Amino acid sequence: MFKKAFWVPYEDSGTYPTATKAKDAISGYCAQNGWSCSFPAEDTVRIDGKDYEVYRGYEPGSRGNYGIKCTEK
Repeated sequence: MFKKAFWVPYEDSGTYPTATKAKDAISGYCAQNGWSCSFPAEDTVRIDGKDYEVYRGYEPGSRGNYGIKCTEK
């Protein structure tokens, strides 16, 4: 069902995603896919019972655009 790591769609890729923007993007992505999510820590998201580390930074190969990546812990 879930991958070990995945990028979350982030519309404002020219601006660094704050923790709040990242949480909003992840929450919206989970809602679209019918998954439950919670945030036990600033850079951790629990999606359907699995913990993922949240990376906010440059997306490789995107020519300097920012992104949000969730990596299984």
